[in-house]
Amino acid sequence: MAASATIISQNIASGNPIVPANKSSQSSVTPTANGVHLYGESALPDVVGKEYIIFETIGRKTIGAFYLPRSEFSCFYGKFTGTRLNVTLIDPFDLKQSKFALTLGTNTLTASKQPMMGAPSFQLLPKISNNDRYILNTCKQQLKNFR
Repeated sequence: MAASATIISQNIASGNPIVPANKSSQSSVTPTANGVHLYGESALPDVVGKEYIIFETIGRKTIGAFYLPRSEFSCFYGKFTGTRLNVTLIDPFDLKQSKFALTLGTNTLTASKQPMMGAPSFQLLPKISNNDRYILNTCKQQLKNFR
């Protein structure tokens, strides 16, 4: 499980098309709304060295991943409570769990501590790529036993 969750096998630079996200990622919809949401440290997708969050919300629960383009990703699950998303992050190497919170702002998420690396503030991105969906689906499969 750990090995498959750490390296993203699809190379976005090789031409993975970016497709419009469903309406849940539009700026008028909050991450608490049902659907798939993408946030990043950069306003541009796939910037090497920047961290991104892809997740799906169903009711108050969410499942997703923090990832670095062309690198590793870590899956998480969580629950919305008011303006906070309380998250349990699963380390892909040793399956150790760590907890932290993301605070909702207007089109932003701010982490209470650094999930992987970089500045812990993320902004809404309008498009979700096939690679983003691949990462999300991998986490949904791998976290069946954790939730």
